[in-house]
Amino acid sequence: MKFLNFMEKRIDPFLKIELTDLAKTLASSEDLKVDFAFHSYYRKEEDTVTVSHYWTRLLDESKKDGMKSDIYLRAFGNLHFTDYQAVSHYLSEIDTMNAPSFRKQIFCFLEDMRLEKVSCEKRPGMIVAFQARHDLFHRRFRERFSYHKSKNEWLDALFCAFYLQFIGKPIALPQPIAHLKPIMRKAVSECPKAEHTADIRDLAILIGNEINKELGDMEASYLTMYESLSEPEADEASMEEKNELISDSSKQVEDKEDKEAHKEKMPSWHQEQEQEGDNFLQFDLDEGQKTDLIGEGERKSESGDQALASVQGASKDSEGNQFDENQMETSKSEGAVPSGEDYGYAEVNRNAKAIIKGVKKPNPADQQAYKNLKAKIQPVQKSLQQSIQKTIEQKQIAPRTDLHFGRLNKKLLRIVTDDNPRLFYKKQEPSTELDVVFSLLVDCSASMYDKMEETQAGIALFHESLLSLGVPHAVTGFWEDALSADDNEQPNIFLEVIKYEKSLLPGQGANILQLHPEEDNRDGFAIRTAAKELLARPEKHKILLVFTDGEPSAFDYSENGIVDTQEAVLDIRKKGIEVIGVFLSNEYTQDSEKETMQNIYGRQSLIIPTVEEIPSYITPLLKKLLYRFLGV
Repeated sequence: MKFLNFMEKRIDPFLKIELTDLAKTLASSEDLKVDFAFHSYYRKEEDTVTVSHYWTRLLDESKKDGMKSDIYLRAFGNLHFTDYQAVSHYLSEIDTMNAPSFRKQIFCFLEDMRLEKVSCEKRPGMIVAFQARHDLFHRRFRERFSYHKSKNEWLDALFCAFYLQFIGKPIALPQPIAHLKPIMRKAVSECPKAEHTADIRDLAILIGNEINKELGDMEASYLTMYESLSEPEADEASMEEKNELISDSSKQVEDKEDKEAHKEKMPSWHQEQEQEGDNFLQFDLDEGQKTDLIGEGERKSESGDQALASVQGASKDSEGNQFDENQMETSKSEGAVPSGEDYGYAEVNRNAKAIIKGVKKPNPADQQAYKNLKAKIQPVQKSLQQSIQKTIEQKQIAPRTDLHFGRLNKKLLRIVTDDNPRLFYKKQEPSTELDVVFSLLVDCSASMYDKMEETQAGIALFHESLLSLGVPHAVTGFWEDALSADDNEQPNIFLEVIKYEKSLLPGQGANILQLHPEEDNRDGFAIRTAAKELLARPEKHKILLVFTDGEPSAFDYSENGIVDTQEAVLDIRKKGIEVIGVFLSNEYTQDSEKETMQNIYGRQSLIIPTVEEIPSYITPLLKKLLYRFLGV
């Protein structure tokens, strides 16, 4: 759990889900991701659309329309109507020209204007969002124009003036750039006629050629665009030619043994490399001089080489096998479960690993403590048990004939003879058993330190009530090992307090006292893991209850945890499992946290105001669920 989050500023996760669904629909792609960044852009290689952080800083309600306009431009406009080959050519051309930043941003702006026109023609429903975008940007760029003018940043001011001119709010240009007014008017008239990105490129070059070197370049950054790194497919011959070193000269390397190791330099960047990125210990070059280092040119490895860290980091010797059956059996015997990615879990859980642990045999002190706890909840538990059993008995002795509804019998004469005829009957016999199974997930994060004792009482009531009615169930505590979690693996512990197969045996209740506050919680991963076992159960009705006291928080999970948990709940419900969130509140709980829990679990959520009221809230919840399956 997270503490002291009153200073936290983050993106509304449910708004992000809404924008993601919108983007996936417009792009016709299930894999498209939506994120927030300084600029709005579409990155083909990452299959990502970003929404500008500019909108999140606005207090106006229309900021949502602004975010949607970014999605329209990127997921619909850029993805379907932008020629990224023309983009790449243009961005490579302007590197050697004056004012490259202005040239790039004016090109992005003109392309956005073209895409906006195309989008509104294809989808008229987008007009509202784009109009809101213009209204918000009108105020923004008018203010920025005055600022840049006061700073003598003429090309920045010119860019702002371009936008104002395009939306029909022209502004007078100061003397240093006043001569550019005609080209601005020409751009406004020519841009709507552009049908392709190549036409926008020509118009941007025309505007750029009118810029004097004396004006410098833009200092601010309002728009950006990334070129596509993927080149068109080529035949094998051209690919082989590309892979050859451009320089055909050879360099003879002599006196190899005279070079001392401590003088060797191994730079991770080379001037021949044009692509920036994560190139740690990357030595692949497509250009350079050929050498005679063939076969015997490699350097001997040393124990301290970082390049071999991935091999030497393991404590066991490797025989060169990445995977074998023996390793799989060892993993199973230790209670390890394959990572979240193997189960098709969300990307945020790709390195999460479920570790199943069993409980220890309760000691005499725990057994006595549970007896005291059981005596405390027994009046409530007995009342619930008697209520359910009485309902079952009533259904068994209830008449099956002469009913107002059901199957029509053959004695139809009563339609004439009786004032209130009962012409129906029920064929099937009432069931004496509840065909339902329960799974209870208990959040064992550190923030449960002041709630665990009362939570144990609620769990005991849950267990004893279902035990008395013969309903199979499981109780599992979950948490993430924060001290062991890193970029490569996040161990998630699942303590099986009560198993399905042992839930109806006597003496299992004392195991509940082994639930204690631990560390972090990865709720979405825990829900999916518990549901996998629940789906394998033969019962017709399956219920998953999640006891938690706040938002999920784990390693690299705080930003996406709420979204992932909601997606987990929706996915599991589609598979036929009823998921109910039970939020354990207290006097320090913020209203935003309660609202978040309701948004995650929807109408099937229960907020318990104080921990002292946990048993009194669990009883009507169980009664309502069990009555439903009795057909009451």
